[in-house]
Amino acid sequence: MGTYLRLLTYLRPYRARFTAALACMVLYAVMSAVSLGTISPFMQVLFERVGRARVESIALPGATAPAEREALAREPFRAADIARWPALLRARVEHALVMARPLVALERICLFLVIALFLKNLADFLQAFLMISVEQAAIRDLRAALLAHLQRMSLGYFHARRTGNLMARVTNDVEYLREALATGISRLVKGSLTLIGCLAWAFYASWRLALLSMLVLPPVLLALALLGRKLRKRSDAAQQRMGDLNAILQENIAGVRIVKAFGMERFEQTKFERANEAFYRAFVHMRRLATAAGPVGEFGMVLAAVAMLWLGGVEIFSRHSLAPAQFVLFVTALVTTTSPIRSLSEVNANIQQGLAAARRLFELLDTPADVTDRPGARALAPFRDRIRYENVTFAYDGDRPVLENVSLEVRRGEVVALVGSSGAGKSTTMDLLPRFYDPGAGRITIDGVDVRDATLASLRAQLGIVTQETIVFHDTVRNNIAYGSSVAGAEREGAVEAAAAAANADAFIRGLPHGYDTVIGDRGVRLSGGERQRIAIARALLKNSPVL
Repeated sequence: MGTYLRLLTYLRPYRARFTAALACMVLYAVMSAVSLGTISPFMQVLFERVGRARVESIALPGATAPAEREALAREPFRAADIARWPALLRARVEHALVMARPLVALERICLFLVIALFLKNLADFLQAFLMISVEQAAIRDLRAALLAHLQRMSLGYFHARRTGNLMARVTNDVEYLREALATGISRLVKGSLTLIGCLAWAFYASWRLALLSMLVLPPVLLALALLGRKLRKRSDAAQQRMGDLNAILQENIAGVRIVKAFGMERFEQTKFERANEAFYRAFVHMRRLATAAGPVGEFGMVLAAVAMLWLGGVEIFSRHSLAPAQFVLFVTALVTTTSPIRSLSEVNANIQQGLAAARRLFELLDTPADVTDRPGARALAPFRDRIRYENVTFAYDGDRPVLENVSLEVRRGEVVALVGSSGAGKSTTMDLLPRFYDPGAGRITIDGVDVRDATLASLRAQLGIVTQETIVFHDTVRNNIAYGSSVAGAEREGAVEAAAAAANADAFIRGLPHGYDTVIGDRGVRLSGGERQRIAIARALLKNSPVL
């Protein structure tokens, strides 16, 4: 319940539309109950053909005497006497639908039914119309919150997790959640209120039979609760398998050059098929449980309806204690409950899938970022003098140290090269300066200020970085070079071209089909490795940071 309530907080900014949608759901349920209530007077008017005198002697179940009904029908509604409103309303309905001539009463009943059904369907359309915008707005906000949180995580978080798995959480899990928020809320509210309306009519027609029919509810609810518990576990497993499948697919596409170069297509296909089969089995198990929920709930109520049909017949034929119109109303109300009960059973399955997805999403959102601004962190002053590493020690995930008691000083204007064998810690040394990671011991200072005492934004603003693995985006050459630069307006074009010239990239860029406006493809696949490197260098130069 706590997870679902947390999900509802994403609806808070849209509470006006959501409240309007809830009002429409209530109207839908009320009109469903009202249309069901026309059965009894319809049966009386349709099958009692002995004239007005006979019709006047008939009443709805529990109705008042004709003389009293006449008086109540003329009595006005008074705010001070609100407790009498139900009796006054019933008297007016009886007077309008039963006491008139049969054909007139039949016309009124049919007109009343048409109006009720029109309002019911109008309310259904309006609630769906409103919930679509509410659901999509809430999911949009959740996706944005997920990406914003991922942006705050350190490199270590991403290195410890598969990219495809993270992508599955932001796509597949969010979709399951959308279903739980949109369809789940709508069907839950409409189904619950409609069920209450049907049961109210059943009790109104015959409270004894209604009480007996309720005996079937405990075993049905117990079965649905057990199904829901298993379904949440199965849904969680299916979503994890989908994450694995996405991870394998992402790795395969990203590494397609190596896959082809080493002739590993069959191996990758087999690996994908195994993950695909695992997802298939998990999803089928989950869906089997989900589809069982509806029939279980409906069958339970059908059993109750059949039993009550037999008992009601006994009441009519043997004891004469139940009027036929009352019995028809009772049976119709009881049978009508099967639809909302089936809907509620299915929506329970839908909600369990959404809750499993929510658990995975909130697990991501609740993971604290391990590299953040310290309390009281200040903007770093412009770089003036030197960078110092003072007895820095660092290890990945508690393993043996990659760096141990490293001390280093670089003065402004110097060019420094770190030389060492693979795995010696050269890249790690550089990753500590912009605080992609924090050292386990020691400190790094810029002009005597510990980088952990500076805000991340001000620290990274003073650093221009060209990574060992060249990273470019699916965009134009111009936008890739200008990425992260504050240069805008008319100066932007000249600054981009000047940076490209400084990186010896201008010549090959002008030779591209659309020059600086050429789209270079995903990860720059339309360029050579050297060309991508030059664009990355131009990007760092255009940023014009004090430290490169």
